[in-house]
Amino acid sequence: MPTHLNLPDQVLTLWSFSLTARQLLLLLVGAGIGGTLWQHLAVLGHHGVFGQALRLLLALLPFLLALLIACYQYAGRYLEIWGVVLVRYRLRPTCYLWRSIRADEQHLYPLVPGEGTLDRDEKTRPQTSSTLVRRKAR
Repeated sequence: MPTHLNLPDQVLTLWSFSLTARQLLLLLVGAGIGGTLWQHLAVLGHHGVFGQALRLLLALLPFLLALLIACYQYAGRYLEIWGVVLVRYRLRPTCYLWRSIRADEQHLYPLVPGEGTLDRDEKTRPQTSSTLVRRKAR
């Protein structure tokens, strides 16, 4: 019987630490951006130990952020999925306007049906003032 069918494939295993393709790519992107920052912040290396520590800290931030995105899950979803959910939520309208189907599709319900017959909506809904006015108009 095959087991672990719902788990993603592991592409890299170091001792007991395994990475999926998604995690590996995110960590490579974070390391690449961090390495680029390390090279561009070479000016800070001229300010002694404090400059080197600041350079290292600033270069590690993209890698640590990629590590967080790659490994952390909240409610069974990764952070980039929650980002998509948040963006879709923010793009939705905040105010909805309700319109009845009957008001939009008046061509389906004629105003004056044949003699002695009731509209389809008059058969199913209770007597209201609008239906009473409609019956009196006939």
